[in-house]
Amino acid sequence: MDIRNLLILFLFLVSCHLAVAQFSSDTTKYDWNPSVVGSGPVRGYEASYTGITGFGVGSKSEIYGDGKGKIDYNRIFKTKLRFPISIKKNLKIAGSIEYSDEEIHFQDSKNISYPFYRQLHDKNMKSLGGSFYLMTQWKRNRYFMLRFNAKLKGDYWKDHIRDVSKYTFLKMEISPVIGWKINKYKSWGLGVAFSYTFGDPLVFPTFVYKHTFADKWGVDAFLPAKVKLRYQPSELCFISAKAYLKGGSYSIHFDEQLGDDNTKSNGPALSDFKTLEFRRSDVNFSLEIEKGITDWLWLSLESGYRSNINFDVTNKKHVLSLSGSKLTSENNIIDSYAKGGMFYNLTLFVVPSKSLLRKVGIK
Repeated sequence: MDIRNLLILFLFLVSCHLAVAQFSSDTTKYDWNPSVVGSGPVRGYEASYTGITGFGVGSKSEIYGDGKGKIDYNRIFKTKLRFPISIKKNLKIAGSIEYSDEEIHFQDSKNISYPFYRQLHDKNMKSLGGSFYLMTQWKRNRYFMLRFNAKLKGDYWKDHIRDVSKYTFLKMEISPVIGWKINKYKSWGLGVAFSYTFGDPLVFPTFVYKHTFADKWGVDAFLPAKVKLRYQPSELCFISAKAYLKGGSYSIHFDEQLGDDNTKSNGPALSDFKTLEFRRSDVNFSLEIEKGITDWLWLSLESGYRSNINFDVTNKKHVLSLSGSKLTSENNIIDSYAKGGMFYNLTLFVVPSKSLLRKVGIK
């Protein structure tokens, strides 16, 4: 068992211990839930489409030489369902399942010479998995919160990789937090996360802060990954300015043989590897408008600017880095950069409002 799995196991065992711990007899008298007034609608089910406008890429590799290209578009389709598992006075457990499909399309695809770009062109990179959420009152107004997710990411569905273990495509993340609910308008917490937010698997400290500081204004932060300034002009409308990191890793197989003569020094062709890790991460700045069509059916439109951090290929499946070390792996076989550009996201989502619950027979 490698250090990554040991860390996840340790954090999970600590979480379970806290969840089953005996609480003080007076804990139910205190408001401990980390959510605050005015924090926005809860998404029960959502379907979204993200489009990233064209941008240039460049790569360097001791094996495959240098290359440049232009990506015409990058699109991502995602659907997600959240559901409650157990809801009690001092313990709330929920889960989610999600699926996404990402595709990158290069400009002038018939004349692509660089092997990485040619084999990445129009490849479907899928993600399938779920998350587990736990929130529990620890003492008085103190809470413990845990999020754990596990996903299969890559081209695990293809027939030609049936001899590759499914664990090769498994990506797991975990983020426990201990926090304090100050009042119904403010809560904060401290924690640690193991995540692919920066592209590479990384352990880093986290700071959670939620504060509604005026009738219509508030801020939500999960640092260093996300910060959001929100404004609520009406009951069924939220406007948010956001800055957030978005990253991940796909285990994929480059199976095309054409162009492998581009390699240098008789090195291995990309198709010689059973799987490789394509790791990317971006920092995004955006403006989002969430508008309720009814109290249970909402539409979200987000648009902004994306700046790339990682766009690399490595043959190291799980290289664990600690916060403060280099965010890019020295074991990359292809180091790349991607220029910034605009993106947009359109999401339709369902909110489990009281009127919807009554319609489906849940009071």
